Amino acid sequence: MEKGILVSGLAIIRNGVQLDYAFLESIRSALPICDEFLCVVGDCDDETRERIAGLGDPKIRIVDTVWSDRVQPRKCLLAQQTNIGLHLCRGTWCLYMQSAEVLHEDSLPRLLSLMEAKGDDPDVEALLLERLTFYGDGQHVLRAYPYAFKYVPRIIKPHIGAHSIRDAMSFAVFDGWSTRGRYPRALDSGEYIYRYGFVHTPGGFAACRTAVHRGGGGEVDQDAFYTSVPRAFVTEYGGPHPTVMEDRLRRVGSQYDGADPRCRARMTRKEWLRLLETRIYSRVGLPAWRAQRFKLLGRFEKKALRPW
Repeated sequence: MEKGILVSGLAIIRNGVQLDYAFLESIRSALPICDEFLCVVGDCDDETRERIAGLGDPKIRIVDTVWSDRVQPRKCLLAQQTNIGLHLCRGTWCLYMQSAEVLHEDSLPRLLSLMEAKGDDPDVEALLLERLTFYGDGQHVLRAYPYAFKYVPRIIKPHIGAHSIRDAMSFAVFDGWSTRGRYPRALDSGEYIYRYGFVHTPGGFAACRTAVHRGGGGEVDQDAFYTSVPRAFVTEYGGPHPTVMEDRLRRVGSQYDGADPRCRARMTRKEWLRLLETRIYSRVGLPAWRAQRFKLLGRFEKKALRPW
C-alpha cells in the first residue's frame, strides 16, 4: 500500500493461549495498515510466542522480555512492557492493540486516511477509538459507561515524548522528553475498537479473571461470570464483527443468558448512577468534559447508529 507515512503496530502479551485471549486475531486485524508490528512477549508458560511466530508475517518483530515481580504497583507492569515496544517503534504513528482488542476491516481505510492527513500536524498527537465491549459471547455487549461511550487513544505518535502510563490504558506526552507529562491532544476517529476480553465460557471467565487480578493465585470465583456486572448492563448485539473473529466466535457459541437466575439483578447505587448517566449519553452523546486521559480536539464524532 503506497503511503507517505510509516505505521508501527504494537502489542504486549504473556500467556495468551492459557488466558484464551484473541491475541492472534488482534494482531491480524491491524496488520493490513501496519508497516511493522512489534510483539512484546513476556516469559510465557504456554505456546503464545510460537503461535505469534506461526503467523509467518515478515512485518512481525518479536521482542522477548521477562515480567519482573518488583514492579509496583503491579498494574503498572503493563505500562512498563508497553514502553519497551513503544520506544522501539520506527513509525510516524504507533497503533497500540491490547491482547483482546480487534479492529473491524471496514475501519482500516478511515484510520489510515486520518494517520496520513494528520501525520505532519503537530497539534494532533493521538487518535481515539470508542470501546465496544462484548460479554460472554458475540451476541451480547456491555452498554453502560465506562464499558460503552468510553474513548481510548490507541493510535499515538511515538517520537514526541510519548509514554504508556498507569495500567497501559492511556499515554502521557513529555514535551521535549521533559520530566513533567501531560495527556495527548487527540482527535476522535469515529471508529470502534472491538473488545473481547470478557468473551469466555463461565469457567474460562472465572479462571481468566483470577489469573489476571490475583496473579494466578487464590480461589477461583466460579460465579464471576454471572455476578461481575448486573444484567441491566448487558444487552443483545445486532451489529457486525470483524472477519478475523468469525471462527473464534463460532467456537464460543452462545454463553450468556440474561434469564439465568444466577445473573445478578441487584445493582449498587454507583451502578444505578452509571446506567442513568449512560441513558443521557445515548441521547445527547458523551460531553466534552468526559474527555479523560486525553485533551479532545474538536468534538466526539456522532455515529449514525449504535449497534444495539
